This record gives sequence, C-alpha cells and structure tokens, in this order.
Amino acid sequence: MIRVKICGNTSEEQVRLCAEAGADCVGFVVEYPVDVPWNLSRERAHELLRLVPPMVARAVVTGGDPDRVVALARQLSPHLIQLHTDNTLSETATIVRKLASLGIGLIRALRIDVATQKACGEISDPVKAALGIQDTGVAGVLVDARTDRMPAGTGLSVDWQIASEIRQALSTPMMLAGGLTPENVRNAVERVLPFAVDVITGVETSRTVKSPERVREFVRQARASFI
Repeated sequence: MIRVKICGNTSEEQVRLCAEAGADCVGFVVEYPVDVPWNLSRERAHELLRLVPPMVARAVVTGGDPDRVVALARQLSPHLIQLHTDNTLSETATIVRKLASLGIGLIRALRIDVATQKACGEISDPVKAALGIQDTGVAGVLVDARTDRMPAGTGLSVDWQIASEIRQALSTPMMLAGGLTPENVRNAVERVLPFAVDVITGVETSRTVKSPERVREFVRQARASFI
C-alpha cells in the first residue's frame, strides 16, 4: 500500500486531523534555514511531536549544517529526519551515520528545478544524482520540485516521467512530492509507483491552513489504486 506523509503541520488540530485521516507520517518543518511559512522552533516542534499517536511516524524536515541537523534530531527524537537542502554527498553520508547511532533514519530530498528539470546539488542529472544519494546509505530519496522563489512547497509538479525513471533506478524507497493534490495524486501514484507520497500545499486552503476535506480526500485518492 502507498504510504502518505502530510507535512508542514503547525498546530495541534492539524496533527489530530492527519492522524485521523490515516496518514502514515506526520511532518514538521523545523528551523529550516530558508524562510518558509511552515517553519517551527524546536520548542514548538517538541510540543507537537508529542501529540503524534503511536504507530504514526514523526518526521522533522530541516537542512543546512550537518552538526545542527544532528543536534536537532537528538533533541526532538523523531522517527525520521528529512534533509531538504542540497548538502554534499559527503555531508549526507556523515548525517546518515550519526543519525543511525540515534536510531533515526534520514530521508534525503532530491530537488528538481522546474525550469531546467536538472537536479540541484553536485550532480545535475536527476537519475545519477538519485543514485549518488542512495549510495550514502539514506533510508529513502524524496523527489521534489524547486523554484528560484521556493525551496519546497512550490505547488508545482516534477516531471513524472523523470520521477518514474528515478524510481526504477533506485533500490531504496523513493518518495514523490511536488504539486500533488487530491485531484492528481492517484494518477501520480499509478504513473510513478512511488513508495510514498508527500504533500503540503495541495491540502491547504491558504498558507499553513489545512482543509480537513482535502486532507482526507488526498489520503483516500493516494490509496485508491490499491483498494
């Protein structure tokens, strides 16, 4: 069954909504190094992480300096850290190793520039970049869209053909993000066959405001092909 992560949660009500809707993973953006609407302090994130019920994974989305990422993970103790900046492969491998000692997995974002369809970071070819990330020992690779204005949460889709090629090349789990909505997620799942899908803006009525109806419908549509 497809796994579903609902990200960018900023309130107690949103945590409950995601869990009740059947999300497998509830995500929080914490001290992200670029100003984004969903950013939380680690103190606020700690309060919300405690509300995620058992059997639902807790993910912290952050980025930047490896030592700061590991320190954040040590303080918050999520199940997963999602590294959503273009750290070098060497830095990524270091973070993987240090998080493993804490029992925390690392999901590394592979951001695709929507204008050029090139991967951001050391390797511009998306498939080769994904394989390079895989070799660092990450728990999974998340393919997402990036623009000059927004590092994530763009509301724009990556090229699903490219995403499919990445998924086929990888042996580690591949997650799909970028422009997913209740209206298109079923089609995306059927075309790309990812391990999981990840959404922020596609279930919002405005920045940081989640629609209960859209959250529930996103989960339902993501899993519709497997019912």
